[in-house]
Amino acid sequence: ANKRRTTSYYLKMREAHHKSLVLGVYPSRLKKLRKKEIDRTLSYWNKGNQSHRTIVCMCDEITQKVLSNARRLVLAPLQYSSDIDSLSAWIPDLNIIPKEDMHVTIALPWWWHTIRPGNNELTKKMANRFKQTLLVEFHYGFQIELERIVLLGGKVLVALWRCVGERETDDGRVIVDRHGTNIDPMVWLREEIVRCFITESPDQRRQPLTYQHNKSEGDKAEENAWQHTIMQRTPGMGKPGSADGFIHTTLCRLPLDCLSSKDIELDELHRLCREVSATLNGHRMVVDKYRFIETMGEGGESNPCYKPIYDEIIEAPARHEVHIDGTVESRNAQVSDVLERHNTIGPSGNFWNEEVVAPAPSTDTQSSATTLSA
Repeated sequence: ANKRRTTSYYLKMREAHHKSLVLGVYPSRLKKLRKKEIDRTLSYWNKGNQSHRTIVCMCDEITQKVLSNARRLVLAPLQYSSDIDSLSAWIPDLNIIPKEDMHVTIALPWWWHTIRPGNNELTKKMANRFKQTLLVEFHYGFQIELERIVLLGGKVLVALWRCVGERETDDGRVIVDRHGTNIDPMVWLREEIVRCFITESPDQRRQPLTYQHNKSEGDKAEENAWQHTIMQRTPGMGKPGSADGFIHTTLCRLPLDCLSSKDIELDELHRLCREVSATLNGHRMVVDKYRFIETMGEGGESNPCYKPIYDEIIEAPARHEVHIDGTVESRNAQVSDVLERHNTIGPSGNFWNEEVVAPAPSTDTQSSATTLSA
């Protein structure tokens, strides 16, 4: 899955460079177009009776800080403003995901729909279905690794992730990296979520739980010709057999139709994306805690975490090890064993704006050369 995933990311990066110029808009039309853009972003919220359900994994504090700083550096050349009357580059606050709301989308069990009586009970039922999926198939916590940051289509700034897993060397050592031999955990998790929501269990105790299956009998005539929205909208699923395992964190959306009154070159932004990608490539995050969220869209297109009407935190099951004396030990594999340091080495500077602490003088009389085994 990582081969398909990284190949897909590379192609998306190449396609992103095709968009290198955003044409300016006449000042007389600019404010009208920007109001239209805000109305479009809040279209579901403005209806007042729409919601959708999503499963996300929140970024940890270090990852939030890393991605927030990367976004700041990439967008700096725009010198943008959130003032709708500005004639220079404009990005509304709605289009910039707050640091504390940065997340990775796992699945979207139910796309936008009209809220009806019994909606909260249905949401709780769906959250319980997701819990069952995690427990029955033993979806333990796993790690994802940052590969690159890309301005997709010249419009959406995203962080793209890949999975890491365990592999064993010839001498019996276990290494955790992108070449793991175990099943790709993100693809497996998403496939199981889809299966548990759209299929019936052999004993018929688990019934499908999708919009199509909850429609009245008279509306199900074309069900066989319809691909469930959970498959359409869950990132990386696509058509059967063509899933690329797309894992992303949305950082910002540029309103290209009303960005500025002047032409804006995006080549500098693409260059900065490559630079921060080279700096941050390999940063890891643990996926072992999920949020099942129902939102009405008040946070815009890419932020379901803003004022959700349903919000439940669901943890992945912990691994247990039974010892010979019968004692049971709980452990989170790949979580506590990984030592991460975020110190930037060399002339590239302190990317995270951390306080720089001089290393203590060495008392070792041996060679001070650093080795991988140190």
